[in-house]
Amino acid sequence: MPSLFKFFRKDNNKTSVSQIHIDIEKVTEGIKYSLYRENKENIIHLPIKLPISELKQQENIDLLEILEELWFDEALEKQEEGYVLPYILFSKMSIEVKEVLNIPEPTEFQLKLSHEGAIGLPNFKFVLEKNYEKWRNFERTSRQIGPWVTLPDGTELLMDEKRYELQQLLEKAPDPRDKDQIFSFVAQVRNKAKQMSIPMNEYLEKQEYLFVDEFEMDVTYDQKEIRLQPAYQSTDPIPVNMLDEMSRTSSIYASGPDNKKIFVNPNVQKQVKQIRELPPIQGGDIPRFVENPESFLPEIEGLDLSVFSERVKSLGIQVYRAQPYVHANEKERGWFDIDMGFTALDDEGETHGTFESNEMLELVQKAKEQGDEYIEWNGQWLKIPQDADEFINSANQLHNEISDLNRVDVTKLPYVLEIFENISQLEFNQPILEAQQQMKDLGVLERNPPQSFTAVLKPFQEDGYVWMKSLHYRRIGGLLADDMGLGKTIQVISFLAYLQHIGQLTPTLIVVPKTLMENWEKEMKKFAPVLINSIRIHSGVYRTKHPEELKRTGITITTYQTLVKDQLVFGQLDWQAVICDEAQAIKNPTTAASKVIKAMKARFRLALTGTPVENSLNELWSIMDFVQPGLLGSLSQFKQEFVNKFEGTETDIEEKLTARISKVYKRRTKTGELGDQLPSKTIAVREIPMGQIQLELYKEVITLVKQKMLSGLEAIQKLKSLSSHPALLNEKYMNLTPQDVPKLKETLQMIEEVRQKGEKVLIFTEYIQMQNLLRKYIREQFDINPMIINGVTNRRQQVVDMFNQNSGFDVMILSPKAAGTGLTITSANHVIHYTRWWNPAVENQATDRVYRIGQNKPVTVYYPIVIDKQGVLKEGTVEQIVHRILEEKQSLASSVIVPSKNLRIEEEILKGFALN
Repeated sequence: MPSLFKFFRKDNNKTSVSQIHIDIEKVTEGIKYSLYRENKENIIHLPIKLPISELKQQENIDLLEILEELWFDEALEKQEEGYVLPYILFSKMSIEVKEVLNIPEPTEFQLKLSHEGAIGLPNFKFVLEKNYEKWRNFERTSRQIGPWVTLPDGTELLMDEKRYELQQLLEKAPDPRDKDQIFSFVAQVRNKAKQMSIPMNEYLEKQEYLFVDEFEMDVTYDQKEIRLQPAYQSTDPIPVNMLDEMSRTSSIYASGPDNKKIFVNPNVQKQVKQIRELPPIQGGDIPRFVENPESFLPEIEGLDLSVFSERVKSLGIQVYRAQPYVHANEKERGWFDIDMGFTALDDEGETHGTFESNEMLELVQKAKEQGDEYIEWNGQWLKIPQDADEFINSANQLHNEISDLNRVDVTKLPYVLEIFENISQLEFNQPILEAQQQMKDLGVLERNPPQSFTAVLKPFQEDGYVWMKSLHYRRIGGLLADDMGLGKTIQVISFLAYLQHIGQLTPTLIVVPKTLMENWEKEMKKFAPVLINSIRIHSGVYRTKHPEELKRTGITITTYQTLVKDQLVFGQLDWQAVICDEAQAIKNPTTAASKVIKAMKARFRLALTGTPVENSLNELWSIMDFVQPGLLGSLSQFKQEFVNKFEGTETDIEEKLTARISKVYKRRTKTGELGDQLPSKTIAVREIPMGQIQLELYKEVITLVKQKMLSGLEAIQKLKSLSSHPALLNEKYMNLTPQDVPKLKETLQMIEEVRQKGEKVLIFTEYIQMQNLLRKYIREQFDINPMIINGVTNRRQQVVDMFNQNSGFDVMILSPKAAGTGLTITSANHVIHYTRWWNPAVENQATDRVYRIGQNKPVTVYYPIVIDKQGVLKEGTVEQIVHRILEEKQSLASSVIVPSKNLRIEEEILKGFALN
């Protein structure tokens, strides 16, 4: 058993506890684990939640631990009497974990493809001869269940994936008397064997069969119609012109060069035939196809739609959307000319034409005559807004009521909003966004949420609540970019309670990352129980595909991935509100998620993110294009006005940009809003000498750099790992004691200080191996079983809930990136950054899991920094350099507008370390 899991020794002096037994069974799907006490009727379910005192006395504690982790990672499939780990996941696991799970390393048998009977006769079949060491043709004498092989002497072996895939193919052989399938099957098997370099007997080798098992899809456009052209593909040497001809006729058989027989996989032939039978795409279907080509295709397994979508783009067909706008242009003090019309915009918000209302009216009438929402325009296509008729009527109403000059004074601007109240996705400009007087008259600015909302908002949260209500009233969107930990979710829930109170909740759509679905549902039930019966979690295979059901639902919560998959369903609703959480998910305007969410029809749009800019200012443009289209112009205009200048020498761009979006943008920081409402936060930097083994390895890395055998950046990464633990560089150091690794020893001392206070601590490190090592040492010293959250933890909220519910001292180990959003862990008030993350903003977000609303204890943030006390390293250790640079970058990291790439962390580390 690997040393990583040897962390307990059974103490015979302790009171014996009831043992959890685990039956391990090799099954066709993989491997099955059944847990029970005393007898098999007393079944144990995961997670086990045993106290550490009892867990320590379990004889199979290492296996219990791994199974529980797999359950949290959603890797196990629940069966009636146990849990199955699928065979397809075996290869993704480390050798140490597989040893604990009783999974052997796969064995590459020596295979030979043989046969019985002649092809075309009733007794024909393939035989997969298997040899291994002294065993010859053991397929005759062994026992096999799925990928598991038991040799005559009882030895259990596991087939490797590729060879098992071939065996599975042989098990699907058609009836040898079926002439329509057997020859094609023989060609398929021979083709597979050749690809795997598996020898065949003389008879099979002489069969001159070629096989077609793939196809690709091309698309053509002749300015009148689009045609889909699937084409057979093969790894066998078949002339392209022959493949094209067979594709054109959807043939399943042909005679090839040298009279070799060519067979087509029946599934491929069926799929190609399906596509060829599709009618050409004409008229108004052309822009629909360009916007969503997948909806025109039958369900085809294995078709690479990303490549196909790129080919569709290469056709050069542009589909513009007609964006209605109402602008107020000040001509005299307090008097505004009202300009109304439509602009033709592309995906990046670039303007390609402008229409007056009367011009658009003609286009709308033309579209109605054609019974379509798309019309040809300047050789391309224009999508008419759903509310175009209503907009034109509203424009005419305003024109008739405010005089021929289309001029109003400032007091009438709210009236302009009222006239266009029922028009979705309407672009307003700055003066109209400032109209608020009428909202005061109607009580929109009331600070107290309805009684159905059970929490008490802090003053700045009340401001956010009123801000959302006022935006909703004016039919404009908002970006709430509050600092992590200021309660963006609770502000939105108060707004949802308000919508229900005024009868305007249904239907509302909330789009979130998958990991936050459970948290949203939990928070709504906690702070607005009146909403419980209004919530629908839209995910999984049984989710509804009926728009009418969603239309009757108060709040639908779904993920970005599901939104894209079900876009045709979601797109049929007129949403009261579309709320986009962790809105950095739509930072790229060309992604499917970004396009789909921007296409949703909604009275009100709200984006939530503490980091609207991560890598580029273009990300802010994309989010604002969802929130309030047109406010920042087209993407090219935005780049010219802001991005290029920001990357240049101008210093006031951030101020100008913030001013531009101020009416629809709200950003508060913990320092600015909470002040003394949060407990104190103490930064504790602990300088720790480097261990002797670390120092020797450190000097070896430096030598490799000087000898030009290692690049500077590679060296920095290795030195960063080495500073955490030598085992991250070489596994032979896995069993070092804490005395050998002073940073680890000091960290355990910090944890001991927390334990003496009866409090909890979070430890952040990006290295999974270090996470496991920390857990091992913590269990040995503190008799607790710390939970881990990293990139593979799917049930994050359940892990956090269990941690928060435990009373007294406890430890949780986390990856800073995986735990950086959506988690509230205020039961802990100590944070140890064992490994520094090179982006201070990400590191701050990790700390904010603890230092946020709900924290009522003083918070201590520890930075254990490895230093060179012997003075051997001229520049100091990499951790000293990183710590100094990150401290210098903290002020920039607090800016929501400055992209993290502008911090240039890596460059400065290389410069500081003299390795660039």
